[in-house]
Amino acid sequence: MRAFPHVVLPTPYDPDMSDRKARLTITVDPHLSAYAEQMVEAGKAPSVSAVFNLALEEKAARDRRRLRLWKEAAERADRAKVDRMKAHVAAQLAQLDT
Repeated sequence: MRAFPHVVLPTPYDPDMSDRKARLTITVDPHLSAYAEQMVEAGKAPSVSAVFNLALEEKAARDRRRLRLWKEAAERADRAKVDRMKAHVAAQLAQLDT
């Protein structure tokens, strides 16, 4: 997980928070829990939940980017070459069946 780019001071408790976010119970490795707590103690995150929320949001963004790049690469693929490769693989599989 990347470090927080700036110090975020804790905000007062918002009673409406439970209406906007899902409450989960998770189990994490001790070193990750300790890291999250250190981020809060250092004033770099408002809460342990915020640390994990940011980490998951960053993971989701990376996954979306990888999918977008994969789709862009697939759009640039030479369809004739792909068809030849698929035919070659099919022929090899057919030989295994005999």
